[in-house]
Amino acid sequence: MKTRHNKKRNTVFLFEALIRELTKSVVERDSEGMGCVRDILSKHFKKGSILSKELDCYRSLVEKDHLDRYTAEKLIFQTKREHEGLDKENIFQEQTNVIKKINSELGKGVYNNFVPNYKDYASIAQIFGDKMPIKDRVLLEGQLIENLTGGRENTEPLTPVNSLVVQSFTERFNKEYKDLLPEQKLLLGKYVAAIGPNEADFKVHLHEELIRIRVSVANSVQLPEVVNDPDMMESTHKVMEQLESFNVVHVGETELLRILKLQKLVREYSTDDD
Repeated sequence: MKTRHNKKRNTVFLFEALIRELTKSVVERDSEGMGCVRDILSKHFKKGSILSKELDCYRSLVEKDHLDRYTAEKLIFQTKREHEGLDKENIFQEQTNVIKKINSELGKGVYNNFVPNYKDYASIAQIFGDKMPIKDRVLLEGQLIENLTGGRENTEPLTPVNSLVVQSFTERFNKEYKDLLPEQKLLLGKYVAAIGPNEADFKVHLHEELIRIRVSVANSVQLPEVVNDPDMMESTHKVMEQLESFNVVHVGETELLRILKLQKLVREYSTDDD
C-alpha cells in the first residue's frame, strides 16, 4: 500500500525550493523576489526554529555517505528518535505559514522548482511518519541504508589526516589569509576527526555550512558595491553555480580549501553589510 506524499508538507522540500527560487531571483536581479524569499527563510528557518530542527533530521540522512552498515543503522535510529521528539503540531503550523507566504508573495510556481534528491526526501518523510504500514516502512529503511552505504566497497573513504598534515595545511592557508576564522577552525577540526562514526558528523556539518554560504552569497547581491560592479555581480553568480554543483561525498584537501575560501568571502560580505 503506497501512501501519497504531499511535498508541500515536506520541510526540506520547501526549504530547497525556496533556495532555488532565491537563486533564480539573483540571476534575474529580481530584488522584490529576493526580499520575499529572504524574509521567509529568516523568519521560519532560522537556527533553533522548529523547521530548522526538522531540517537537521533530514540532512543527517539524505547524503550518500558510504557509511558501514552498523553506522548507517545507528544513524537512522538516532535520527528517528530525534524527530519523534519534535512538536508535530508546531511543524504543521509553521509549514502552513510558509505555504501561505509562498502562495501570496511568490506564487505557486515555487513548487515546480527542481529539487535534487526529492525522492529521497519523500522516502525519509514517510519513514518519519506513522501513516505507512510497518512492513513498508522497514523496506524503505532498507533502501535508505543502501543509499547511505552504497558503493562503499568501490570508493575510498574520507582519509583521516594527522596533526602534522593539518599544521602544514593551516600554515599554507595562513600565508594567504593570515588567521583562520572560527567557522574555518570548526570545519577543519571536524575534517581532522572525520574517521569512523565521526565521518557522518563531518558530512552533516559540511552540508549545513554550504547551505549557510549559499544563502549568504545570494544575499550579497543586494550590497551596493556588488550591484554597481558588473564584474563582482558576475563573480557572485559563478560562485552560486559552483555551490549548486558541489558534491559533499568526495571531499579532499582541494575541495576543503575552496570551502575555506568561501567562508572567508562570506565573512567579508557580512562585514561590508554591517
